[in-house]
Amino acid sequence: MSYTVDTDVCLFDLDGTIVSTTVAAESAWKKLCSKYNVNPIEFFKVSHGSRTEEMLKIYFPEVDNTDNKGVFELEKDIADNYLDTIRLIPGAKELLLALDSNPQDQTANYNLKGERKWAIVTSGTRYIAFSWFKTILKDVGKPTVFITGEDVHVGKPNPLGYNMAKEKLSCILNVNKDKCRSVVFEDAPVGIQAGNSMGATTIGIASSYSPEKLIEAGADYVVEDLTHVTVISNPETGAITLKISDPIAHKG
Repeated sequence: MSYTVDTDVCLFDLDGTIVSTTVAAESAWKKLCSKYNVNPIEFFKVSHGSRTEEMLKIYFPEVDNTDNKGVFELEKDIADNYLDTIRLIPGAKELLLALDSNPQDQTANYNLKGERKWAIVTSGTRYIAFSWFKTILKDVGKPTVFITGEDVHVGKPNPLGYNMAKEKLSCILNVNKDKCRSVVFEDAPVGIQAGNSMGATTIGIASSYSPEKLIEAGADYVVEDLTHVTVISNPETGAITLKISDPIAHKG
């Protein structure tokens, strides 16, 4: 079974949606949990998709996070010491590159023209988020519109980051921001909730949470990975048409 979705822009979370960082992130967090006697099982129920700053404040108040020092140290540990555990979510690279071209015109390259129709909206810091585009995603390259946890004053499930990205892309693509349709790709319930809050179609990737959790959060579609999402049409002006093949679940 397959479904089609028309959209003007695609907005992607990063960790767990494009890059599989669960092993690295949990390894770094477990060290903190051990040091400060925090139950990692309970912690990981809420940490995925949330800003590191907020998690430190709630669960590790003893950590000195003055000027985001604690955030930087933790995320530097993840990026520098666990790179060998980082993997791409299957289909992620192919989907991002497909969004830079038109299947009907392979000479089109929206990246070279500075008119990419997709953006990153992550709860991570610039250091860790940008690092993946220097390593495992270097063939894709960092997009122009890139919202990190440092760019917003409140994290997901608040839709602020996604709304910022949509408005920036609307300006670049000369699309009316109030009429601009968006698809949000997320692996975490808080991200799904953020996408729903801003009126996007939400596609959940079941890499960090169970499909049931993503459906409960309100995902319109849930897929195993991004091999189930392909670009059918992507003209220079006009809507992107995506095909979602064999979703685990969808809103009927």
